[in-house]
Amino acid sequence: MDYQGSTVRDFLHANGQVVLERVDNNHNLRSFTQKEIEDITGGYSTMLGEGGFGKVYKGKLDDLHPVAVKRYKNGTKKEEFAKEVIVHSQINHKNVVRLFGCCTEENALTIVMEFVCNGNLYNILHCSSSNANGCMPFPLDKRLDIAIESAEALSCMHSMYSPVLHGDIKPANILLDENFRPKISDFGIARLLAADKTQHTRHVIGCIGYMDPLLSQSGILLPKSDVYSFGVVLLEIITRKKAVEGNNNLAKSFLEAVRKGKKVRQMFDEEIVNDKKNMKFLEDIAKLAAECLKLEEKMRPEMLEVADRLRTIRKAYHLRKGRHSTGSNSRLTKSEKAEDVVPVVSIDELRKITRNFGSCARIGENIYGEIFLGVLKDGHNKSTIMKLFPSAILEVPLPLLSRFRHENVLQLLGYCVEENHTSSKPENRFLAYEYTSRGSLHDILHGELLLSETLSLVTLVQLLEQL
Repeated sequence: MDYQGSTVRDFLHANGQVVLERVDNNHNLRSFTQKEIEDITGGYSTMLGEGGFGKVYKGKLDDLHPVAVKRYKNGTKKEEFAKEVIVHSQINHKNVVRLFGCCTEENALTIVMEFVCNGNLYNILHCSSSNANGCMPFPLDKRLDIAIESAEALSCMHSMYSPVLHGDIKPANILLDENFRPKISDFGIARLLAADKTQHTRHVIGCIGYMDPLLSQSGILLPKSDVYSFGVVLLEIITRKKAVEGNNNLAKSFLEAVRKGKKVRQMFDEEIVNDKKNMKFLEDIAKLAAECLKLEEKMRPEMLEVADRLRTIRKAYHLRKGRHSTGSNSRLTKSEKAEDVVPVVSIDELRKITRNFGSCARIGENIYGEIFLGVLKDGHNKSTIMKLFPSAILEVPLPLLSRFRHENVLQLLGYCVEENHTSSKPENRFLAYEYTSRGSLHDILHGELLLSETLSLVTLVQLLEQL
């Protein structure tokens, strides 16, 4: 396996020069041979799906890391393949499927990507992966989480130096990982846009029901075409209806109801309408979807605004559901607004998952407090629970900590305050973070953890790039 092999670079230069002129030339990609692809997939033994491009197989790399292998049909144009690889390689976001590398051999065009294990949003919404009793439960807060993180990924793509138009946003292209977090996939018709000029195409491609009418009529390539498609996805999320079913077009039916002043609440999914408290939030999401579906491009919000408004709706939803603390503690909530408070974890849950903060769950300490390992109820496989020392002072407000969203920054999952009403002792304070299993860079550099010699240089280079 050739890491950052010249084979890939030469192929991309030869077949993707027009696109390469506008992007970074440092493609952190692996070059695979056809034989290596066959070994990775076990002779193409497990097919995950297929489409007009070819077939997707499950595989494992040498380190047993699971991957999805997309093999293109013979006759695929090298220029189109190179364009997809180049565009996809520019995007580094936790909610975008990661591209590992590709094979560029004749009649063996293949890309190797991150494997995402829980299917896609379409399957969840439309019961393609239903349980024995029908569709799996899909609460509103989880729907909001998926919508928000998908919107954040699109916002990132649209704000790049050379903006990326995905061009095929739909539930089938929003994959879900083990924690049901979304990963945007399929960059087969994605395009890099020039930031300073309007671009057109004669080859309009897209999916019926999701394609921006402005794009299909004029051929103008704009990031807000993704906004339109995302508006349709929002409708599917709150109605659990398909974008197109028979002669019915979901977006057209919805906009017609809005135009005639009819109540769109009749279209909402019964599962989430049954809770009357949800109605206001559903109507707010529907209003946002209607703005995304405006025919005039300038009237549509940017994806940055879409993500921000969805986060506002989620905050209000959590407050209504009582998922955030409304109590006061000067060291934790000073200068904070109620809507900004971090999710609360109960002390009973923390005691249970750490065996009452016993030595068997204790994994260390730092200048702020003792550290324990546990599994929270929210679906995270493992979490790091920090019991703060009474003297510990947090230099950064908790609401600000909770807003740090990046794949290379530890995520704050929640907090807990246990007040001592019967004694003069200070209250106990706890923070819950996602768990990382390999220690710190300090441990590796200074010998507390061993790193394979063959991996050390490559790994450290990757660490520096991500920092």
